[in-house]
Amino acid sequence: MNATLHDDWKQDARQLLEQLEAHWHPRIHPRELHQRLKHLLLAVKHELSHDTSDARMVASTYRRLLEHQASRSELQQANQALERIFADLGLTVASVLPLAFVTVPSLFSLARHFGIDLLPEL
Repeated sequence: MNATLHDDWKQDARQLLEQLEAHWHPRIHPRELHQRLKHLLLAVKHELSHDTSDARMVASTYRRLLEHQASRSELQQANQALERIFADLGLTVASVLPLAFVTVPSLFSLARHFGIDLLPEL
């Protein structure tokens, strides 16, 4: 990953993964959930690679967040843009990632946990 994640990214990823596992247990085995998450994160990566205003908002805000330059308002707007991206992906997202658990930083941390770089190259 080109940008350095915040220091607590491992803890954020672990916490989100634990929340998701608890949410889906016993309907989905953790191994299957992890596979679904990886598939979903790759779909999000693909959506973020498109040159759309929402993709640019999420990527640029996350980069600014890494540099401690993003405001709460920017982060809120990026989270809303991420929700629109999820809506574009359809039911796949809601079936795996309840939006109440997901924020821009937690999504990027979870992707890093699975070895996926969500940020498009500039």
